[in-house]
Amino acid sequence: MLSRFVRPFAAAAMRRPTLAAAVIYALLALLLVGQGLVPGHTLSASDYLWSGAPWQADRPAGVPDLSSNYEQADAVLVFQPFGQWARGPMPDVPLWNPHIMGGRPFVANAQSALFSPFTWPTLLLPFWWSLGVVAAMKVFCAAMGTHLLARALGMRFPGALLAGIVFAFGLFFVVWLTWPLSSVWAWLPWLLLAVLAVVRRPGAAPVAGLALVVALQFFGGHPESSFHSLAAASFFALLALSRIDHSLWLRACGRLVAGLLAGAALAAVAIVPFVELLAHSADLATREGQPATFMDADFLLGYMLPEYWGRPSHFQTAGFLVARAFYAGALPLMLAAWAVVARPSRERVAVAAAGALALAVVVGLPGVFDLVTALPGFASAYNTRLAVVAALAVGLLAGWGLDDVMAGVARPRLLIGGALVVLAVPVVLVLTRVPLAHIGEALEVAWAFATPAGGPDGADVLRLAALFVWLVVAGAAVALLWLRASGRLAAGAFAALACALAAADLFRVGVGINPGIPVDHAEQPVTPAIARLQAARPARFAGLAPKFGLQPLVPDVAMRYGLYDARGYDYPIERRYDTLWRRAVAPDTGFLAPTMLVSPSDEALRVLGLLGVTDVIQPSGEPRVPGWEVTYDAPDARLYANPHALPRTWVVGGQQTVADDDAALDAILAPGFDPARTAVVERPVAGLADGPADAGGESRIVRYEPDRVELSARAGQRALVVLSDVHFPGWRATVDGRETPVERVDYLLRGVPVDAGTHRIVLEYRPASWRIGWIVSVLAALGLLAAVWKSGRRWPGRSTAR
Repeated sequence: MLSRFVRPFAAAAMRRPTLAAAVIYALLALLLVGQGLVPGHTLSASDYLWSGAPWQADRPAGVPDLSSNYEQADAVLVFQPFGQWARGPMPDVPLWNPHIMGGRPFVANAQSALFSPFTWPTLLLPFWWSLGVVAAMKVFCAAMGTHLLARALGMRFPGALLAGIVFAFGLFFVVWLTWPLSSVWAWLPWLLLAVLAVVRRPGAAPVAGLALVVALQFFGGHPESSFHSLAAASFFALLALSRIDHSLWLRACGRLVAGLLAGAALAAVAIVPFVELLAHSADLATREGQPATFMDADFLLGYMLPEYWGRPSHFQTAGFLVARAFYAGALPLMLAAWAVVARPSRERVAVAAAGALALAVVVGLPGVFDLVTALPGFASAYNTRLAVVAALAVGLLAGWGLDDVMAGVARPRLLIGGALVVLAVPVVLVLTRVPLAHIGEALEVAWAFATPAGGPDGADVLRLAALFVWLVVAGAAVALLWLRASGRLAAGAFAALACALAAADLFRVGVGINPGIPVDHAEQPVTPAIARLQAARPARFAGLAPKFGLQPLVPDVAMRYGLYDARGYDYPIERRYDTLWRRAVAPDTGFLAPTMLVSPSDEALRVLGLLGVTDVIQPSGEPRVPGWEVTYDAPDARLYANPHALPRTWVVGGQQTVADDDAALDAILAPGFDPARTAVVERPVAGLADGPADAGGESRIVRYEPDRVELSARAGQRALVVLSDVHFPGWRATVDGRETPVERVDYLLRGVPVDAGTHRIVLEYRPASWRIGWIVSVLAALGLLAAVWKSGRRWPGRSTAR
């Protein structure tokens, strides 16, 4: 009976398999994120902000504490504000972000990812609706790329279809869907496909294709994930090279290198500014010498029991999302194991070895971990994210396994026995760790009739419930394999049911990880406290973190309201800003970036005053800071006045010259330092008085734009006009139309020398890194187009490998 329905669809798919796969993946992607595409809804966890000041007092009914998924806080606090803010200056590319950390490069941070196709919908479509569109695009791209890669590796349509489902809809990809990491990972299978094409066929078109994919994954916005992807592609290139004649290796390697370099050149518009920011950041020094990280091997149990440690929507017992994100489905896991056992070909063994090597690094397997982390790049990277390589390996192996079972099972007992072993492993592990006293409650939790409570008993209930769910889905997988192995199920029907079961299994754990919420819950209003901060613009503010809970106006969220926050969370962090924060503003931050926090000390207030911070916000329920003047206290928040606050720009007539940056930092932190009378400089400014001096003038901001600031200043003598924004390469100044050097003042601020009189000062951010980057990108694009046109060939669709 089932075959009567499956056969017509199978026939259509065989006639146009690529189109059929695209339609299936598109439909599945829309189903996965459809809750965020419903009118009036959005795919976001930004209801998270209702749990902190200044909105907690007005939290709407139905918004859970800490949101529908608090583990997506980074997307709420960083990536979404970036996208919302970037919409304003477009179509101009905003190069500088003045809203956080005293100002910092925007495009250069990489995470803004303005050149990624996955960012464009947020710039062009209604913002809250665009988030669902972006998520669907990422899933579709990852699935389609995996499918085409699988086909290029010789899989039949059903196996390739399953491979795409497992990788793109698997939990590791889905939980990172709102991060820039997935904007890179979505291109990983395409990268391997391009490597395969370049090795198999000479010509300009495959090299151009590789260059394009390399550039797209660089544009994704997460350089560390690009490093991991390129490392995986290098490993895969060895496999591809092993399938061609040895005499062709040198030329094939040359084409690979050419494609990689051309891709980097194509992405130079993003890479060059990032490299400049990285060179001026604290990140390299901060990571240097830190031990490489890995996770407990116990978390690999997530390959079978994704709910073993809970879900952020109700209750969890251990780990951040990465620890619970290994699940790729019960049937795909069994098929992947069968693929290696049944036909251990070179490709299958290599893919399995790559996945095993990635997991060995993820869990810190002695020997392997030490060897890999001794290699350049891996020593300072967060290598737990290499689990994405294992996820792709499982998908490809599952596809091969499906093809094998469709072709017929010569050893059915081995297949069913192996599947039963996979089913039994978590049973043994759980039953040897968890008491059986809560079976009844666990059954209710397993089928969503109850929610587990906290505490040790709740954890036991959760683990038993996870096991019961596994028994059902894994049991269904074993039954399906048995029906096929025994000849009771035709190959086509088996393939259709296998893909359907895998998709349903992955949807069971993946849907809801990226919650769809009403737009009314996603947006937070301007409260009276925010209105007061807006009235003080362009003055900056900062926030005091509560002992427990969210920070008030969490760093980076100020961008949504046009505010200027001295705090910020955006890597890489400019080196001097990071050093100043660690030294005086938030000395003990632990895991968090120091620029996210403020300590309630007078020294911190003095430093914040130098940056133009006039107000400090605090949750209203927290104890007051002794000695600090309260200017506003209401249910939404409490505001303190900073008695040390300087205006955002001022004129200073004297200078103190110091030897280096360390001496400059010591000078501005000295208790008697008066920045209104003395500018600390690391090279003397000609004509400026030595020692404290009153310049007899004033300065004010006329226009304050992301990449351009206009000041009006008056000085009674030779002086420095200081702007309390971070000094960074690329800022140019003109005084009354004449170009004037921008000096580094007071350790990290900008100063412009002026003579006595009234002046118009314009500062513009025109970094050479941006100019070099876009010129190189344009030339690379033109060069690749010319090479492809000259070759007169298309990207080959079939292999000629032996």
